[in-house]
Amino acid sequence: MKSTLAAALGLLLAAGTLPAQGPARGAPGAPPPSGIGEIKGTIVDLKSSAPVARASVSVRAKASGALVAGAIAGPTGAFRVQGLRPGAYAVRVTFLGFEPKLQDVAIAPDKPVVDLGQVQLNRAALTLGAVAVVEKEEAITIEPDRNTYRAKDVAPAATNASQVLEATPAVTVDADGKVSLRGNENVAIQINGRPAPISGAQLGAYLKSLPAGLLDRVEVIPNPSAKYDPEGMAGIINIQLKQNVDLGVSAGLTVGAATQDKYNASGNLGYQAGKLTTFSNLGIFSDDRDITGINDRLRYDQGDALLSRTNQDILGSNGFKGQNFGTNVDYKLNARNVWSNGISINHRRATDDSRADYSELNGTGALLDRYYRPRDNESKGLNIDYTSAIKRTIEPRRNELSAEIRLNRSHDEDVTNLWRESASSTGVSTGTQIQRERDNTDGVTKSATGQVDYTRQLSGTKLESGVKSTARWLDRDYSVVKDSLGDENWVRSNLSNAFTFNEQVHAAYAVVSRPLGKVDAQAGLRAEYANRDFQLADKSYPYHYTSFFPSGVLSFNLTQSSQAKVSYSRRIRRPGTQELNPFPTFFDVQNVFLGNPALNPEYTDAYELGYNKSGKFGSFQLSPFYRHTTNVIRFIINTDDMVDGRNVTTISFKNLAKSDSWGTDVNGSFKLGKRISGFAGGNVFKLVTEGGSTTSVAGTDAVTWSVRGNATAEITPTFSVQAFHMYRAPMKVEGGRFSKMQFTNITFKKKVDGDNGSVSLRLSDPFNTGRMRVQAGQDGLTQITERNMGNRAAYVTYQWNYGQTPRVRQPRPDDQPQQQSGGGFGG
Repeated sequence: MKSTLAAALGLLLAAGTLPAQGPARGAPGAPPPSGIGEIKGTIVDLKSSAPVARASVSVRAKASGALVAGAIAGPTGAFRVQGLRPGAYAVRVTFLGFEPKLQDVAIAPDKPVVDLGQVQLNRAALTLGAVAVVEKEEAITIEPDRNTYRAKDVAPAATNASQVLEATPAVTVDADGKVSLRGNENVAIQINGRPAPISGAQLGAYLKSLPAGLLDRVEVIPNPSAKYDPEGMAGIINIQLKQNVDLGVSAGLTVGAATQDKYNASGNLGYQAGKLTTFSNLGIFSDDRDITGINDRLRYDQGDALLSRTNQDILGSNGFKGQNFGTNVDYKLNARNVWSNGISINHRRATDDSRADYSELNGTGALLDRYYRPRDNESKGLNIDYTSAIKRTIEPRRNELSAEIRLNRSHDEDVTNLWRESASSTGVSTGTQIQRERDNTDGVTKSATGQVDYTRQLSGTKLESGVKSTARWLDRDYSVVKDSLGDENWVRSNLSNAFTFNEQVHAAYAVVSRPLGKVDAQAGLRAEYANRDFQLADKSYPYHYTSFFPSGVLSFNLTQSSQAKVSYSRRIRRPGTQELNPFPTFFDVQNVFLGNPALNPEYTDAYELGYNKSGKFGSFQLSPFYRHTTNVIRFIINTDDMVDGRNVTTISFKNLAKSDSWGTDVNGSFKLGKRISGFAGGNVFKLVTEGGSTTSVAGTDAVTWSVRGNATAEITPTFSVQAFHMYRAPMKVEGGRFSKMQFTNITFKKKVDGDNGSVSLRLSDPFNTGRMRVQAGQDGLTQITERNMGNRAAYVTYQWNYGQTPRVRQPRPDDQPQQQSGGGFGG
């Protein structure tokens, strides 16, 4: 990897020259420009005739208003926007301190070049303080390869990133913070176009600790190209944090509080002057909530008569606290090269204190025994991530070379105390503690990534290529000690274990894009070699493999406001360390994870059709899809297993033969007049999983669907109301069934100090419907689990902003639609 980076830096220093200006294509929501049309001109001050360098030029389709392309004026005020199709456009020129200038332009096949000559801007009267944003972005933009949602419109009073994702169409977040897309948890989460540095429960905790005020937008990419890392069977969810800054100083502040001891605060500060651009953010988050639920086990004879049952009533509280700090510094070394450095630090702490009331009953309901099993858990984690990148721009988005290194370290600790207390028939505890157990987990994960990307466009054909190497090392110790009689005689359990996990992935990709009349075509191929070694005690489980991931997209521009597409990509899901670890991991006294070190990765071939249409009243998107998966990794529920002398429910993992799923997504936005807007979406899909002839595991054949809607009404210019509702239908899984899930949020928002600040009141789950229920069973034993996760609360939030965020900084590769320039190597 070091030799790869050294070669990249050498290439950067040897590259060509940078022109004065270039096109800034690929704005969200626009059909990608690929014609021969061109708009050019020179921007000057109306009074002094001096050039206005770095003014922003945006080009929108006249019919739909969609942003098609743009440019940044050079030092002489000159600009040029290329690659436009024949048609009618609206050109808008803006710069801080000047009034915006609008002009209609028509490009004809026989006159493809339009010279606007001098575009004169009139200075606007400025006052000290904040500058209002003059052009409102859309809450949702629908593109051929992705949907983009503005965070503050999707969830205007959310307190953390997890709540923003909950409100994003096609995305679901469960009670443990796990994220799924179209009902599939195998989705890759990215932060600023890069893979999230942690996964599993740690990722869920990180998203809960990331303040919502730091999020700019959420991008949902269901069928990515070969340019992206292939992890994530269901696609990619990219969380884009706020990064662009104003000329001079810009800042923002968000503070909030709620019932049940919940509070959050975040702030950001940006500065741009000369060659230096910096952006920093800081956030804190705290959330305490009460948890109630049941965990009942029912035993039947062969005639389905009830033999006995164990009722478990759970009463507990969950606490979560997190702190985040991040800073990015971009320095323009010269006219060609920009050096970027970024560091982020995340600290989190969670507590889970619960008291389970057990009642052992016979088949007639007579009480046989009653006792309590308290559980006291505390976990904490520290994640540090550093990125250094250098980019050489010969011609923006047409000839670019970049290299990046990324280093990450995550330290997670978890301590759990369990014990049993006897109780009378009326539920009075004796206070005597027996069967005491203390579990201690200490894990450190380190990773290093190096990558090089090159983009070159010649005569309408665009080539994107790159190489990437990633290495990850995990060292985890798990200690279990027991005091069976409660007499302080602690003994180390044979459940204790320690393992190491090493994984390396080396990849190279190439993606070619070319317009063919009204059709935009793209084809790509990614090749990977991966190896892993899972070492547990004196045993080693090495595994290595080579994979190829083709992709292709055909996008048809039917009209200026409608497009159709067909796409294909191959994806992979590599098993996680928890799925590989064969030692039991208890998450309560009756439920335990059992990993399988022999798991193979699973592969998915994803096919998708799409139709997008935008118009005066909003947009519409229809996306039928089909996915075929081999070596499917599925969790297997055994409600009558024995682990460490206990009768428990185990969740293990196996590779099943294959899985097929097909369905469709429907998404749209609407705007009724100037005061009512929103978006809605839904999906329905069928999942068929076959166990194959070599396993006794039963498959599943299930259909499920979900819908969600979000509507905003501006009651007055400064007061608005937003309502959000989500519903997911019941769903069958291997060995069980998830019941329906639904919840509602209602937000009232009042602007203060013009557009610079706002006060919001959010009612979360006001109808108390945010419950989870799972029923699983086999061979005469059924387990019913229910949880109410304490989502019901009222939040008050104050937001304040200083300055605006004009697009004066050249966007990163991951800001651009995949159809044109992709989303950054591997995210």
